[in-house]
Amino acid sequence: MTRTSERRRPQPFKRYGPHAGKVITLVIILGSLGGSLLFGRSDPPEPAVAPLSTVVTAIEQGDVKGAELYDGENTVTITLDDGSVLSAHYPYAYSDSLTKLLLQHDVLVETTAPEPPSVVGRVLLSLLPLLVIVGLLIWLARSRVLTGGIGKFSGKRGQQIGEVPDDRFTDVAGCDEAIDDLRELVELLKAPDRFIALGAKAPRGGLLVGPPGTGKTLLARAVAGEARLPFFALAGSDFVETFAGVGAKRARDLFDRARRAGGAIIFIDEIDAVGRTRSNGPSHGGESERENTLIALLSEMDGFASDVRIVVLAATNRYDVLDPALTRPGRLDRVIQVPAPDRRGREAILAVHTRGKELGPDVDLTLLARRTPGMTGADLAQVVNEARLEAARRSVTVVDGGCFDAAVATVTLGRARTSALVTEHDRLITAWHEAGHTVAALVQPEADDPVSVSIVPRGAAGGVTWMSGSDDQFLTRRKAHARLCVSMAGRAAEELLLDGEYTQGAHGDLAAASALAYTMVTQHGMSSLGYAVVAADTVRMGGAVAERVHLEVDRLLRDAHHEAGALLHAHADLVRAIAEALLEHESLSRADIAAIFGAQRTSTAVP
Repeated sequence: MTRTSERRRPQPFKRYGPHAGKVITLVIILGSLGGSLLFGRSDPPEPAVAPLSTVVTAIEQGDVKGAELYDGENTVTITLDDGSVLSAHYPYAYSDSLTKLLLQHDVLVETTAPEPPSVVGRVLLSLLPLLVIVGLLIWLARSRVLTGGIGKFSGKRGQQIGEVPDDRFTDVAGCDEAIDDLRELVELLKAPDRFIALGAKAPRGGLLVGPPGTGKTLLARAVAGEARLPFFALAGSDFVETFAGVGAKRARDLFDRARRAGGAIIFIDEIDAVGRTRSNGPSHGGESERENTLIALLSEMDGFASDVRIVVLAATNRYDVLDPALTRPGRLDRVIQVPAPDRRGREAILAVHTRGKELGPDVDLTLLARRTPGMTGADLAQVVNEARLEAARRSVTVVDGGCFDAAVATVTLGRARTSALVTEHDRLITAWHEAGHTVAALVQPEADDPVSVSIVPRGAAGGVTWMSGSDDQFLTRRKAHARLCVSMAGRAAEELLLDGEYTQGAHGDLAAASALAYTMVTQHGMSSLGYAVVAADTVRMGGAVAERVHLEVDRLLRDAHHEAGALLHAHADLVRAIAEALLEHESLSRADIAAIFGAQRTSTAVP
């Protein structure tokens, strides 16, 4: 026979007697009723708020039998003989005077001082700063700033690195020599056995050197895409942050991730932020942290295993400030120049950015490349994008030559200020000024050809004349003088219009011409000052040499101005014709300028 046990409910008050629970329940009920009777009784009526003058009058007339002052709230409450209660606020400085008045009229005065803060309140106030600090540390710990953030590339940035890019060398244009250097590097990564059999060692890294916007990051991504390797792209500033020791730990973590991937392309942009030449003296603070990070990077580059395909590519436009230990063989041992593209490179870049897009029949990429000397790949990409935006503003379906003309002007000088209020007087002077530049460029064989001219204000300029530009590496003395003459022709045209008078509109031309003339005198030996190169510090310090440089620069500008004036006087009809066309149409294209020039030459040749 099995005996079952029934689980009974606990009886916590059983040991105090059989009726203990009932007694305690009754006490709780009676206590609740008593509390409700005690605290639920009706409060005395609220005092009526009265002006302070009414209260003072009642005290002086002897109608007050009691008063209570609340110093914490600057409030006085009086009880009149008829039992009514009045309350009034008094100024802070009036407390003593009010007390004396009440005592003079034999009024019973009760004073209530402000309650001091409790012990708990004082403790909380003293602990508040500590609680804030502890709370901030807890928040930092939970947000991974102090745990996962130090030494690791976590968060959104970490999710974007370590993938194989889709970019290829066919997506890069304008830097064929750099692509050839990097193509050999890709072959070493894809088929290392062929080179190892000959005893050749694969390069450990490469340094891409060039101005901003030339495509250094895109080249590094193309290398990873061609080699089918993960791409880790970081900036030099990512290694050095607020906390000491962050940079070195992040460098080690980065290379560990690359090793675990079995091979990778590590790209460090703006490496000069962490790889500057170390100082010989003692370093402190941020300088010490940067040097520790650099040492960690150098040691990691030396620790590559022979069976792991890891290549470090870095980019900078400040090659001169890098530490020599970074560029020695075995580290960033290949220096790859990525300069601004030449004319053919610019044309190829424009073709890449316009690939697959319908263009107008008047769009000439070769001419557009000639108009954009010195522009980088990023600048040209912006030109193409601005041209598309301009087509959208005009509500046309095809990007035509006019859209590209506006885009080049927008990228170089800013958006056209079509809403600017320009008087007819200013339009006339601007038209003649720009016509002077155009004519001086047309009639001088050594000058660059004008491709467009406009009197529409852009940025700080009231008008602009676009030249074709040149990619020539060498500047002859005659060509330099021709450029000076074109620059000074704007003021010469103003003098032709205003009978010898001129305006301040040539300040930009004077600045550009002065810079060119200064270089001719101090660097190129193209003046009577001689062949000796004059350092910039010598000119800044003043003295006899600086004075001679200034006089020679001024002489070159005066000669150019005199020559420009003579040219414009000889072709005054052409200047007037271009100025009148500008006043009518505001902008002239290369074809318009050529038509006006041809018509003037024909009319001159006819007897």
